[in-house]
Amino acid sequence: MEHRHRLRALQTFEAVSRLLSVADAAQELGVTQSAVSHQLRQLQEVIGERLVQKNGRGITLTEAGRNLARRLQPAFAEIDRSVAESIGGIRGRTRLAVCSSFGPAWLVPRLARFYEAYPWIDLQILMYARDPELTDAIGDAFVTTLPRDSGYHAQFLWAERLVPVVSRLLLQRHGHQGPFNLITTELEAGREGADWRMYAQASGLPDMKPACGHWYYASHYVIARDMVRQNLGAALLPDFLVEDDLGAGHMDLLGNGCVFTQEDYHLCIKQSRRQEPALEALSRWFKSEMGEARRVAG
Repeated sequence: MEHRHRLRALQTFEAVSRLLSVADAAQELGVTQSAVSHQLRQLQEVIGERLVQKNGRGITLTEAGRNLARRLQPAFAEIDRSVAESIGGIRGRTRLAVCSSFGPAWLVPRLARFYEAYPWIDLQILMYARDPELTDAIGDAFVTTLPRDSGYHAQFLWAERLVPVVSRLLLQRHGHQGPFNLITTELEAGREGADWRMYAQASGLPDMKPACGHWYYASHYVIARDMVRQNLGAALLPDFLVEDDLGAGHMDLLGNGCVFTQEDYHLCIKQSRRQEPALEALSRWFKSEMGEARRVAG
């Protein structure tokens, strides 16, 4: 209660912490940059901690600033939603955060059906490289393999299944037995090639070694897929990511084996927001698409 009279300063800091720019925050709030700086100084004096610091030509948050921003950003997002609901407004955008393999390979080919079914939803698709912290400051809904955040409902989509693929050109050149250069997405020291070892164990095969004597590394499945397309070697990739390449004859499976990574895909939505019309519709659409995919597969 004692900090309510600091609401303007808190609002100013929230904007700065989100935009990491005094100038951009001033533009968003409709005030001068000096006014933003003044509010930041006042808030830092009250809290007794530095919240921002210079970093070259920009600014970054201190540890105290990050801790405060982590609480303020969802709080102000909730205020915005409450005001919109109270006056009958509709949220401007619904932000769906997806990983780099899921977005282009699975989601985008199905987007036309979503737009047709829900033309009133202004869907904003955000792509991330690493599983993000689930927070309103980042997105309204998330497709993630790590649904561990409390307060979020995790709707199961499917289990990640990796299949061994190689370009048709290399397969014609070397046959199914290879040898092939092997592309791994396991980069952690001591775990290089762990995906191929897991595959070999699951398939009852001897430990697999790259033909060239060393691994080819890719930090993300989409990079490994493009390396396969360029005839650089074989890779273990999610089945949905290579479905089109296999269907078009650009790639072939190296065998009938596969490996389940236990990193299952989920749609995550905050429990308190599941009844919002746009998020409820998004959840319903995913259920429909997954039901159709299972019907076709079955």
